[in-house]
Amino acid sequence: MDVDQFDLVLPGEGLGAGPDAGPGGDVLIRHYEIKNRGSEAKETGFIVYSSFTVSGQDIRGSLFDFDSEALVHYRHGYYISISADRDVYQFQLGNNALDAASRAELYGADAIGMMADAALSWKLGEILPGETRSFTLYICASNTLRGVKELVGATKKYNWQEKYIMTLSYWKDFFNSTVRIDTGIKKIDTLYKRSLMVFKLMQNEDTGGLLAAPEVDEHFTRCGRYGYCWVRDAAFITEAMDRCGLVDAVDKFFDWAVMVQDTGGFWHQRYYLDGNLAPSWGLQVDETGTLIWGMLQHYKIKNDRRFLDKMWPSIEKGVDFLVSFIDIETGLPCPSYDLWEERIGEHTYSSAAVLGGIYAGIEIARILGLQERITCKWKETAEQIKKSILRVLWSEKHGRFLRSVRTKLNPWGAEHSENKALIKVNPKGYYMDVTLEDGTIDVSLLGVCVPFGILDEDNPMVESTVKAIEQALEFDEVGGIERYENDNYIGGNPWVVATLWLALYYMRKKEYKKAREHLYWAANSATELGFLPEQADRHTGKPAWVIPLTWSHAMFVLCLTEDEGFLSILKG
Repeated sequence: MDVDQFDLVLPGEGLGAGPDAGPGGDVLIRHYEIKNRGSEAKETGFIVYSSFTVSGQDIRGSLFDFDSEALVHYRHGYYISISADRDVYQFQLGNNALDAASRAELYGADAIGMMADAALSWKLGEILPGETRSFTLYICASNTLRGVKELVGATKKYNWQEKYIMTLSYWKDFFNSTVRIDTGIKKIDTLYKRSLMVFKLMQNEDTGGLLAAPEVDEHFTRCGRYGYCWVRDAAFITEAMDRCGLVDAVDKFFDWAVMVQDTGGFWHQRYYLDGNLAPSWGLQVDETGTLIWGMLQHYKIKNDRRFLDKMWPSIEKGVDFLVSFIDIETGLPCPSYDLWEERIGEHTYSSAAVLGGIYAGIEIARILGLQERITCKWKETAEQIKKSILRVLWSEKHGRFLRSVRTKLNPWGAEHSENKALIKVNPKGYYMDVTLEDGTIDVSLLGVCVPFGILDEDNPMVESTVKAIEQALEFDEVGGIERYENDNYIGGNPWVVATLWLALYYMRKKEYKKAREHLYWAANSATELGFLPEQADRHTGKPAWVIPLTWSHAMFVLCLTEDEGFLSILKG
């Protein structure tokens, strides 16, 4: 038997967007063509086993609806149905449904219960040699039981080919609305189109929030817990989207960002796409600086002062927070979590991001004619931070930038270093011990140059830091750049973001050959479907961990669009 599968998702704007299940409906159609290539007739059937987890680990239920011939998994506010273009032959809810499905013997005595898994089967009948039989599966989603049943009824009236053509037309229209890039290199061009698709699918069309990565494992046992919006990621993603021509979508994201900003002027670590605060473990000051920097980047593409007028109250609050969040002893931003969200300290990358955000605020104030009234303190603080980066974070001993100072390297107890101090960590007078210098080589040290431009690419400090990054972080066996020395997250692998970050640096240096090598490495780490992972396995070079990571796709697009000269020699 040969089985061909055709999948189409009818793009929607929210769960249960309408019983007609057109472009606004939440339906996955999976069509199968089953051909008997043997010499004997075969009696055939189709079995589906499903296990349902959504919105937490507590009680959920399943039911079989005899009217719609559909299995429905549900939990408060979430209803997912499975049905087909013919009546169900057998079903079973729970009671070791997986084992029953493997034996093709389902016992549907219970039609509703508090079971998380279930199985369905359908008879396809006898298929003669050379004959083809088709089968179409429908998966529908809604916020209510009535809504999902109506959606099932409407979906069963579909001609799947018509919906397939409609879906193709939808995506063709989308791609035609974007900036075209045609290098003539199939893998690169396919990956660019896939990146456009990722940007589209990772944005909530109702709110504008951008998802770091799609995840459905709410037990968080086989995932990186990335099913949220980090405004840090989003600042890179929105710049990439702007360069692709998705300017209106970026507008919507920044409207969302203004909505979720804390009253204190900063942005928290991560959010649900509806704007609610997601589980977080500490302030990450680079998020605020990077987002304000991102607003200016968007303006440079959009070139519409009305956008800055709308953003200004948020920008002013954000920059006021940044200039107040300064350690008077070092002149750097106060301790917060680093880019990788693993350690509290005063980091080189965070300092560059904060300075980039303040510089952006000053430039926006100038554009709006507000610089004299608003930005005197901002300018003074910016000058102080830059001097402190060069004085405190540059190490003559190492001949490069330090990763951070005043850093909590041991989160579970006392610092192991003898070179440590006690610092005050909040207004209530609590203290913690910190290591005074962290000399770990980290790819995020590139932040002083790319993207924030605190120092240019030819600055000797930057060049020596980049040399150290290459020597310490590149993998001899599979290539690629890891995040930092002795990184042990998921075994310590090269990251797509880290590798493309170095590619961006070399584009600014006009060293296109090195940039191309890093870009090709990233492209080769993609899955067969053209999705970029977070990491590549350190031994095999195969995609690892979260797939797709929206930030990885953003960095790929930023590389492709950074320099016209690079595109012209990409094949070389």
